[in-house]
Formats: sequence, C-alpha cells, structure tokens
Amino acid sequence: MLRWVRLSKYCDMTNETHDGVVKRVRTGKWLRDVHVRQPEGSSELWVNLEAVNDWCEGKKPAHLHGSAK
Repeated sequence: MLRWVRLSKYCDMTNETHDGVVKRVRTGKWLRDVHVRQPEGSSELWVNLEAVNDWCEGKKPAHLHGSAK
C-alpha cells in the first residue's frame, strides 16, 4: 500500500476537496510533515495515508505523545 499520495489523488479517492484539506492544515487538525507535505520539486501537496487513518481513529501523531512508531 502507498504511504504518500498527491493531494489530487487523495481528493479523487475520498471525494474530499482541496480546500477542505488545506483548511485542516491551516486550523492545525492536520500537521505539515505528518499528514501533508510538499516535497522539494513538487508543485503539489502530498498526503500521508497512514497518518490520516490514525487521525480518523483518534490517534495522535507519535511525536505528540512521546513514543516512536
């Protein structure tokens, strides 16, 4: 299974909007370099599917609760 997908692919897969994802990042619900990132040379954000699944299940990112994943 892929871990990172382009935001456009994520939106196609989930029927979420680009604006909805950007709003989650802006409001701090999703974190840069955890849930989304923009790799050098890419014009598009990429979404971490594992981190999004954890967020959906109410799990905090490992660095926020002191344990490595």
